[in-house]
Amino acid sequence: MAADGVLVLAGLFLAHLAADFLLQTGGIVADKSASGRRVLRGLGLHGAGVAVCLVPFVALFGAPGLWTLVLVTVTHVVIDRAKAVATRRAEARALAAAHSRHASGVASPIALGPAWTPVPAGLFILDQAAHAAILVGAWAIWLAGATPVPDVAAAIDAALGGWDRVAVHDAALTAVVLASLVIVNVRAGALFVAILVHPREAVTGAAMPDEPRPAGASAARGTGWRIRLGPLEAVAEPVAEKPVGAEAAHPTGGRDAGHASPARVGATIGIIERLLIATFVLTGAEAAIGFVVAAKTLARFRQLDDRDFAEYYLLGTLASVSVALGSALLAAAALGTLAR
Repeated sequence: MAADGVLVLAGLFLAHLAADFLLQTGGIVADKSASGRRVLRGLGLHGAGVAVCLVPFVALFGAPGLWTLVLVTVTHVVIDRAKAVATRRAEARALAAAHSRHASGVASPIALGPAWTPVPAGLFILDQAAHAAILVGAWAIWLAGATPVPDVAAAIDAALGGWDRVAVHDAALTAVVLASLVIVNVRAGALFVAILVHPREAVTGAAMPDEPRPAGASAARGTGWRIRLGPLEAVAEPVAEKPVGAEAAHPTGGRDAGHASPARVGATIGIIERLLIATFVLTGAEAAIGFVVAAKTLARFRQLDDRDFAEYYLLGTLASVSVALGSALLAAAALGTLAR
């Protein structure tokens, strides 16, 4: 008997999300964007994580699962490297524009400024869309009508005993879909919004900003220029050498030491916002979404008089709400296939 196609497809997406947003560390991401041996190490570790998450499909389906693992893992590594290279080039162009703007003293004619670029966030979306297309293709070719390995199917049947098979299927699909929904809105959504609106930094001195540093990276030793690149402004400022151990003593820096980072607080608010919106969509209480957005807006009401902040806030909020709505609607569609 063939396995349920929707449950298998949902499991593939959960495996992808776990590999991309739970197993992949910041160090792996940095290595994938580097050069030389670091790239091979980063891509190798991430590819291994993807493969590990797909091993259950090999155990369940045998050869079809193995072919799925090979295709998804290889294409995942290729797509990720292409995205990393394209992102670096986009950030380099934006940093070069910021450097040129600082050198010429030309003011930005628009609030978001010429240094801000939506390209990295767009590449993030394309990257995930490409992975999703590969998953759906592999599922359609090998797994949609695949029959579990007889020994495995017998073991599962024996483990279930007298349990209602329909109820077990519905519970499994619900658990997989909800787990995926949580990962999307807690990890993937936060990363997407951060890529879209958070500033990027690079230090320029003797070298031109053709290799931007990752977001949140510390300044290089020595005196140079740091260009903060974000949706509000591109600001160049001199950077002096920091004494060894200064960051360890004050990890949040200066007057913010001992206080919660505004970025961390904002990210937490965004996670709660997305989870609430997803919950409202799944429970049919869509009207309550307006109250969530309104409460968030009231907390920043006075700051909205600043046009720069208003556009920054609107950009992040729309992106966050879009992630929550889109993922919740997909989850509702998957759950709509439950036995009636």
